[in-house]
Amino acid sequence: MKKYDFIIIGTGMGGATLGYKLAKAGVKVLFLEKGISHIKSQKQIRGEFAETLMFQKKSMNDYSSLHNTGRCTDLIYSNSDKKNFIPFIGKGGGGSSSLYGAVLEQFKPEDFNNELWPISYSDLEPYYQQAESMFEVSRNNLSLSPENIKAWDVLSNNGIHPYELPMALSRANSHLNHQCKDNCQSVLCNHYQKNDAEKIALAPAIVNHQADLIDECEVLELNWKNNKIISVKCIVKNQVTNYFADNFILAAGAIFSPALLLKSKNLANSSGLVGKYLMRHMVDLYSVFIKGSNVSINTQKQIGFNDFYNINGEKFGNVQSFGSLPPSEVILNELIHKLPNFLHKPTEKIAPFLNPFLGSIFKREFKDKLIFASIMEDEPSIENNISVDQKSKKIIMNYKPSEKDTEKVKNFRQMVIKAFAPLKVKLIESAFDNKRLAHVCGTLRFGNNPNKSVLNKNNRSHDIENLYVVDSSFFPTSGGINPSLTIAANSLRVADKILEII
Repeated sequence: MKKYDFIIIGTGMGGATLGYKLAKAGVKVLFLEKGISHIKSQKQIRGEFAETLMFQKKSMNDYSSLHNTGRCTDLIYSNSDKKNFIPFIGKGGGGSSSLYGAVLEQFKPEDFNNELWPISYSDLEPYYQQAESMFEVSRNNLSLSPENIKAWDVLSNNGIHPYELPMALSRANSHLNHQCKDNCQSVLCNHYQKNDAEKIALAPAIVNHQADLIDECEVLELNWKNNKIISVKCIVKNQVTNYFADNFILAAGAIFSPALLLKSKNLANSSGLVGKYLMRHMVDLYSVFIKGSNVSINTQKQIGFNDFYNINGEKFGNVQSFGSLPPSEVILNELIHKLPNFLHKPTEKIAPFLNPFLGSIFKREFKDKLIFASIMEDEPSIENNISVDQKSKKIIMNYKPSEKDTEKVKNFRQMVIKAFAPLKVKLIESAFDNKRLAHVCGTLRFGNNPNKSVLNKNNRSHDIENLYVVDSSFFPTSGGINPSLTIAANSLRVADKILEII
C-alpha cells in the first residue's frame, strides 16, 4: 500500500487549503473525505436543499438526500435540549465552505489582542492577502440592488458605516456562459461559481499536483504508538482499511476532530482540553421592511456593517445581508423536529400536505422584506464542550450561553433594530438555538502553554509530534465574523511552518 508524507482528514477550508500548498511543493498528500466530492463522483445533487428532496420522496428522514447535497448526516446528542439532531453543516468536498454564502472577511486586529492567542494579527496578515488572492475575493461586486441601496442610505443617515461585502465568487464562466447572481447559500453551487475549498484548493491539488483523494471514507480511529500516529483506520465501501503516512492533519471540523481524538483512546489530551471550550456564533435574523423588495429575488449577500463590532472594549459582532431564506420545506422540517418526539412521525406524514399552505404564508410574510443577520462572538467556557460516549461512540454536545452572552445578545438586538430606524424591523430569534451551529469552533485550542491548550502556536499537537489540526478547532476565541478566511489564512501559515521542517 502506498505510503504518504501527509494524510489530511477533511477537505474544508483548513484541510484543502493546507493540502494544496503542500502538494504544490511536491509533498505526497492523501485527502480522506467522509462525504462526496464531485471530483470523484457524479452522485452530488447541486442547487437543491435536502429537505426539498425529502418532501418529494415523502420521507423526512432520508439520509441519502442529505449525503448527496453535501450535508452532514451524523446525529449529535444535545445535552441541554435532551435531543438528537443533525447539524446544518457541510460534508463532502469543500466541507462547510461548499455551503457557505461566499463572504470571506478578515478578523479584526483587536480579535488577536487577547492573551489566549499565541499569534498576532501581523503574523496572519500576509496570509490573509494570500488567501484573498487564492479565493479571488472581490469587493467590487454586482451593482447593489435598489433595496440594498435603500438600506445603505438609511444606515448612513443613522451614523452607521455600511460597506460592500467581500465575496469569493467567479462572476463569469465562459464554459457555462452564465453570469452568477446568486451565492447559493446553504446549497452546492449549481454553476460552480462559488469559490469554495473544493474548487479552489482540493481540485487543483489533485489535478495539477498529484495529490490523492478517497471520498465516502469514514475515519474510525487514529492508530498511535510512542507519541506518534502510525495510521488511520477507515471504512471505505464497507471495507475496513488502514492508511499509512509520516504525518497527519485533522481538518474534520470543530465537532468531529475532537471526537476522533477522544475515540482514539483519548489521543493528544494530556491537557484534558480536547473537546473543551466549544464556541458557536450567536446568530439572529432581521426582516427589514423595504417596499418593493422580494426575499426570493434578493438572493445576493451585498452589504454589511461593523459599527457594533467593538464598543468601548465590549465586543459584539458583524451585521450583514443574509441573502435569500431557505425554502418552506426547510422551515417546516425544523418545526417538526421542535415538536415532542412522539409527534414527529404523525406530523411527518401530513407535512407534504401542509407545505403548500406554509409556502403561501411564507411568501406573504416576507413580501417587501430584506433579510439581515447579526453574528455575535460568544465567550469561551470550559463547560461548553464536545464529548463522546465510550460505549455507543455517540457524540455529545454540551452548550449553554453564559449570562453575559445572553445579556449581550439582547443589547445587540436593540442596537441592530435601532440602526435601521425608521424602517420596520422584525426580529427572527435564533441566537440560542443549539441546532444553529453557525461557525462552531474552539474545541482544540492552540496556545503556548501545554497545560492550557491542545496545540502549539503552529497548530501541532503538544503531545503528538506528527499531528496538526487546521480546522476552526484551534480558535481560542470566536471573533465576531465568519471564520472561513481566517481558517484558510492560518492553513497557509501552517503549511509554511511545515515546509520549513520537512
